[in-house]
Amino acid sequence: METKREELKEVLKRLHEAGPQDLERVKKDAEIYFKDTDPKELALAEQELIQEGTSRQEMKRLCDEHLEVMKGQPGAKAKKLKLPAAHPISILKDEHKIIKRNLKRLKGILEKLKVTTSFDQAKRQINTLKELSHFFLETEKHHQREEEAIFPRLIAYGITEPPEIFKEDHVEFKARKRSLNEIVMHIENKSFVEFLAAVGPIIEFLTKNLEEHIYKEDNILYPMAYQTLEKNEWKEVRKKFDAIGYCCFAPADLGKKHK
Repeated sequence: METKREELKEVLKRLHEAGPQDLERVKKDAEIYFKDTDPKELALAEQELIQEGTSRQEMKRLCDEHLEVMKGQPGAKAKKLKLPAAHPISILKDEHKIIKRNLKRLKGILEKLKVTTSFDQAKRQINTLKELSHFFLETEKHHQREEEAIFPRLIAYGITEPPEIFKEDHVEFKARKRSLNEIVMHIENKSFVEFLAAVGPIIEFLTKNLEEHIYKEDNILYPMAYQTLEKNEWKEVRKKFDAIGYCCFAPADLGKKHK
């Protein structure tokens, strides 16, 4: 495992150091290492690089690069976890499906707004945008459950950097969601051109970066967490989930005791 981790670190370093003219070649060389990479080993390799001096910001960029490589390799994706619907990871992944559907709707609304010239013409899109902006604020409970129920347990096992990176993403997403909601709920303060100029970059940021964030959670964070936590810990995680509450749906067994 130590040898494998050192190899992963070397690949990540090469991605970090590659110039624009060499990046595609380095990515191609990296495919063999990411093909069957264990999510936990990858996360620990990233953590060690951060501890050795790589900034979290740079590690996020490297993560984007190696995820691009992983997406192109079907065998590289994390093995599908076969878990019951009531398991915390199943709930989170089911919420992701709903969030992604609404990200697609959000992107579609922006495309329609771009070919509209006035608030009168955009009434339907703006009403949908208000609905979606409220939905995305509600999804903060999804992040809260990860941060309060899962991340502390990972940290207790010595996995410290991945939770911090995901939390930094959550902070950024929360700020953008709040800005979007504030703008769409107070359109009377702007012209249509100003309104579109304000919401456009926020929607583009969310539809791109939140989609990538979800991919990283489904393929790295959740498999790593499942691999790390003891089986009996997930019962406590689920109790914490129930106490915090849900955003996209209520689990069918909500209210039942999880012994």
